[in-house]
Amino acid sequence: MKKKLLALFMAGIMVMGTAACGKEESAKAESNGTADSGDREKFTVTFIQNEWHGDPNEMEIFKKLEELANVEVEWQIYPSATWEDKKNLILSSGDLPDVFYMNAVNSNDVTKYASQGMFIDLTELIEQYAPNVKAAFDQMPSFKNICANPDDGKIYVIGRAVERQTQDTPALMYINKKWLDQLGMDIPKNVDEYYEALKAFKENDMNGNGDAGDELPFVFHYSATVPDMAYSYHTLFGSFGYVDFAGKLGSHFIEDEDSAIIYVAETEEYKNAIAFFHKFIQEGLWDSEGFTTQDTSVMNAKGNNDPEIVGSFMAFDSTFVLPDKYQADYVILPPLAGPDGTKVWLRHGGSNRNVNGTQFVMTSHAKGKEEAIMRWLNAHFEPEISAQLFLGPIGTNLEKTENGMLDYIDTPDGMSYSEFRYGNAPVHVPCKIAANEWGTLVKVMDEDINKLTVSNDVYKPYQTQSSLFLLPNQEESKYLTSGGKDIDDYVNKMQVKWLTEGGIEEEWDTYLLQLQTLGLEKYKETIMAIRGRMEEQ
Repeated sequence: MKKKLLALFMAGIMVMGTAACGKEESAKAESNGTADSGDREKFTVTFIQNEWHGDPNEMEIFKKLEELANVEVEWQIYPSATWEDKKNLILSSGDLPDVFYMNAVNSNDVTKYASQGMFIDLTELIEQYAPNVKAAFDQMPSFKNICANPDDGKIYVIGRAVERQTQDTPALMYINKKWLDQLGMDIPKNVDEYYEALKAFKENDMNGNGDAGDELPFVFHYSATVPDMAYSYHTLFGSFGYVDFAGKLGSHFIEDEDSAIIYVAETEEYKNAIAFFHKFIQEGLWDSEGFTTQDTSVMNAKGNNDPEIVGSFMAFDSTFVLPDKYQADYVILPPLAGPDGTKVWLRHGGSNRNVNGTQFVMTSHAKGKEEAIMRWLNAHFEPEISAQLFLGPIGTNLEKTENGMLDYIDTPDGMSYSEFRYGNAPVHVPCKIAANEWGTLVKVMDEDINKLTVSNDVYKPYQTQSSLFLLPNQEESKYLTSGGKDIDDYVNKMQVKWLTEGGIEEEWDTYLLQLQTLGLEKYKETIMAIRGRMEEQ
């Protein structure tokens, strides 16, 4: 099936020139941020590799970038599942790459270490060597605002600006309709009916292979170290009053329908949700391995198992979990009503939700190489290059139509679209993807059309609570990585303990006292201060 992806890119940004000889061509190439000739300058860049990513040394799009900028990149490849621990060692030791790339460091790291001189201010370098980046800032002011440091206004970070409405709804939920039909059951409408459906999946040989114990009624992925709300269970808590947000910044905080900021992990609604869902794990209805896996690869392997073993799951889109041959077996599961009829689904918050990440940060180790590295960064923002960084190279994942628009090459048999795309494209890198370029530079993606339809028709009426979009300053960031982190770690530990082992009713009062001891009031005041300052801007 041909993948029709949402078009991403700027038709009007300056196209980079090729290397040229002669003074006139040389000056023109320099003005466009490219190199003219000579030996290629080398620099080191981190590559944070997820379960689908291919080898960056073999990616055609990176070879094109090197040619455009006349540079040579030495990749430092790290698995995303173990990067957090490795990152802390690198930052503390000072043994830095020239560029932290692909969200290798977060905004707290930047505010903490920029003041120590670890990261290079890009403000003037962009003016001198990156006209494409400057044009992107001019065309999308929110992009520049998010890249700017909240303490001094300098730019240490270049993020990714991807204007996709599908980002509003992080998770869609699916259930195996084929199995429900076999059992003569309707699609669940509330949490009790969902429990009964999963229990039936568990107790019957749904795939007919003679083994009544290999079915997994609900699979998920949750890692407090590398959180991803799209594949987790936290949105299901909304059936009890409040969704729970499990992110790295503003974890367990949400904004409700009255624009009030709620710390969910101290509420009775949160307690009731955990007490209810504990029985799902206790009875083997939730695959508890989801707590221990470091990425979604295990979940994906279970979705691809032959015979079929998955009853339901949460995902950004089903193509990230299921192969084509199983897609028709599953349907969207709408928000489930709780004991009092409550239905709430999480919405990603913040008007700038489509501009995110710390995709590019130049370190002090790069001094003397700034011009070459900026040429390389600038090339990311040439429209067709951006398309290929996000979707895959022309000739492999993309092809040009007669009218010049990029279309999608069929996904090879036996491979999921995610494997095909990430195997050839880094995806999580600096680029600009404007809303008005969907359907102009690149054709619209089937998955995005489907997700937007589902989001609007099924989930939007219940998306009354959202995560918080936060940009802390240096002082706030320092607290969030110390006192705030201590609270996050404690809450996350207790949540998993209670879901897997039970005991939340007996331990709840002690837990609340411990939150106060750890400084919950200061944590809430800090979050409110960040939010208040951002609203004033």
